[in-house]
Amino acid sequence: MTFDPIAAGEAAKHDLKLLKARNYKKRTSKLEPWRHEIAKLYQAKYSLEHIQNHLYRVHYLTVARSTILRYLHSICVTRHG
Repeated sequence: MTFDPIAAGEAAKHDLKLLKARNYKKRTSKLEPWRHEIAKLYQAKYSLEHIQNHLYRVHYLTVARSTILRYLHSICVTRHG
């Protein structure tokens, strides 16, 4: 029995393509469940430190202020409209 490298490579490529397509799921932020709370606090002109404190106090979620700001930018929330 002879080994055909082209056929083996194509079979491996096909298997990997199926695996990637089937198991792909976009990563969600740990802040997503409280998206509306965070957005409303930010639009009500509360500082990132106040939002951070609220998340820890109410939801026991430890998160950096820079993460909150990055998340707010990713969901397109602004203070001015």
